[in-house]
Amino acid sequence: MIYDYIRGHKFILLSSNEMEKELIRVLGYPKFGLSSKEIIPIIKNIRGYAKYVDITIRLNAIDIDPTDNIFLECAVCGKADYIISGDRHLLDIREYEGIQILKSRDFLIAEGLLE
Repeated sequence: MIYDYIRGHKFILLSSNEMEKELIRVLGYPKFGLSSKEIIPIIKNIRGYAKYVDITIRLNAIDIDPTDNIFLECAVCGKADYIISGDRHLLDIREYEGIQILKSRDFLIAEGLLE
Protein backbone atom coordinates (compact mmCIF):
# COMPACT_ATOMS: atom_id res chain seq x y z
CA MET A 1 0.00 0.00 0.00
CA ILE A 2 2.82 2.45 0.80
CA TYR A 3 4.43 1.65 -2.53
CA ASP A 4 1.20 2.71 -4.23
CA TYR A 5 1.55 6.13 -2.57
CA ILE A 6 5.19 6.29 -3.67
CA ARG A 7 4.20 5.53 -7.25
CA GLY A 8 1.53 8.21 -6.96
CA HIS A 9 4.21 10.67 -5.78
CA LYS A 10 2.62 11.24 -2.37
CA PHE A 11 5.81 10.10 -0.63
CA ILE A 12 9.43 10.01 -1.71
CA LEU A 13 11.31 6.74 -1.43
CA LEU A 14 14.96 7.25 -0.53
CA SER A 15 17.50 4.63 -1.45
CA SER A 16 21.23 4.13 -1.65
CA ASN A 17 23.55 1.71 -3.39
CA GLU A 18 24.04 -0.12 -0.09
CA MET A 19 20.30 -0.42 0.46
CA GLU A 20 19.79 -1.77 -3.05
CA LYS A 21 22.46 -4.42 -2.49
CA GLU A 22 20.78 -5.40 0.78
CA LEU A 23 17.38 -5.64 -0.91
CA ILE A 24 18.80 -7.90 -3.61
CA ARG A 25 20.36 -10.10 -0.92
CA VAL A 26 17.15 -10.28 1.13
CA LEU A 27 14.90 -10.95 -1.87
CA GLY A 28 17.17 -13.92 -2.61
CA TYR A 29 16.11 -15.62 0.65
CA PRO A 30 14.28 -18.91 0.02
CA LYS A 31 11.20 -17.65 1.91
CA PHE A 32 10.50 -15.22 -0.97
CA GLY A 33 10.89 -17.90 -3.63
CA LEU A 34 12.32 -15.49 -6.19
CA SER A 35 14.92 -16.29 -8.80
CA SER A 36 17.60 -13.82 -9.91
CA LYS A 37 15.57 -13.25 -13.08
CA GLU A 38 12.55 -12.27 -10.98
CA ILE A 39 14.51 -9.97 -8.65
CA ILE A 40 15.98 -7.82 -11.43
CA PRO A 41 12.62 -6.36 -12.61
CA ILE A 42 11.65 -5.62 -9.00
CA ILE A 43 14.86 -3.66 -8.49
CA LYS A 44 14.42 -1.81 -11.80
CA ASN A 45 10.87 -0.85 -10.84
CA ILE A 46 11.98 0.49 -7.48
CA ARG A 47 14.79 2.46 -9.13
CA GLY A 48 12.18 4.25 -11.21
CA TYR A 49 10.56 5.72 -8.12
CA ALA A 50 13.49 6.09 -5.72
CA LYS A 51 15.55 9.17 -5.07
CA TYR A 52 19.13 8.00 -4.66
CA VAL A 53 21.08 9.44 -1.78
CA ASP A 54 24.83 9.82 -1.63
CA ILE A 55 25.96 8.45 1.71
CA THR A 56 28.44 10.84 3.26
CA ILE A 57 28.48 9.46 6.80
CA ARG A 58 28.95 6.07 8.43
CA LEU A 59 26.96 5.26 11.54
CA ASN A 60 27.36 2.56 14.17
CA ALA A 61 24.10 3.06 16.04
CA ILE A 62 23.02 -0.59 15.73
CA ASP A 63 25.57 -3.05 17.10
CA ILE A 64 23.38 -6.17 17.01
CA ASP A 65 22.98 -6.06 13.22
CA PRO A 66 25.43 -3.52 11.76
CA THR A 67 23.91 -3.94 8.29
CA ASP A 68 20.86 -2.03 9.55
CA ASN A 69 22.96 1.11 9.89
CA ILE A 70 22.71 1.64 6.12
CA PHE A 71 19.05 2.59 6.56
CA LEU A 72 19.91 5.17 9.20
CA GLU A 73 22.69 6.55 7.00
CA CYS A 74 20.36 6.93 4.04
CA ALA A 75 17.66 8.56 6.16
CA VAL A 76 20.08 11.04 7.74
CA CYS A 77 21.85 11.93 4.47
CA GLY A 78 18.52 12.16 2.63
CA LYS A 79 16.89 14.23 5.39
CA ALA A 80 14.05 11.74 5.79
CA ASP A 81 11.11 12.24 8.12
CA TYR A 82 10.50 8.51 8.57
CA ILE A 83 12.06 5.11 8.24
CA ILE A 84 9.37 2.54 7.47
CA SER A 85 10.51 -0.92 8.48
CA GLY A 86 9.54 -4.24 9.95
CA ASP A 87 13.07 -4.80 11.22
CA ARG A 88 13.06 -5.11 15.00
CA HIS A 89 16.54 -3.61 15.42
CA LEU A 90 15.41 -0.42 13.71
CA LEU A 91 12.00 -0.41 15.37
CA ASP A 92 13.59 -0.75 18.81
CA ILE A 93 15.32 2.61 18.27
CA ARG A 94 11.93 4.27 17.53
CA GLU A 95 13.58 7.58 16.58
CA TYR A 96 17.01 8.63 15.35
CA GLU A 97 18.08 12.26 14.99
CA GLY A 98 14.45 13.34 14.65
CA ILE A 99 13.59 10.58 12.16
CA GLN A 100 10.69 8.43 13.34
CA ILE A 101 11.03 4.69 12.79
CA LEU A 102 7.66 3.01 12.30
CA LYS A 103 6.01 -0.11 10.98
CA SER A 104 4.11 0.49 7.75
CA ARG A 105 0.70 0.33 9.44
CA ASP A 106 1.71 2.83 12.11
CA PHE A 107 3.08 5.16 9.42
CA LEU A 108 -0.19 5.03 7.47
CA ILE A 109 -2.12 5.78 10.65
CA ALA A 110 0.22 8.68 11.50
CA GLU A 111 -0.33 10.10 8.01
CA GLY A 112 -4.13 9.78 8.34
CA LEU A 113 -4.34 7.19 5.57
CA LEU A 114 -5.53 4.32 7.74
CA GLU A 115 -7.60 4.08 10.87
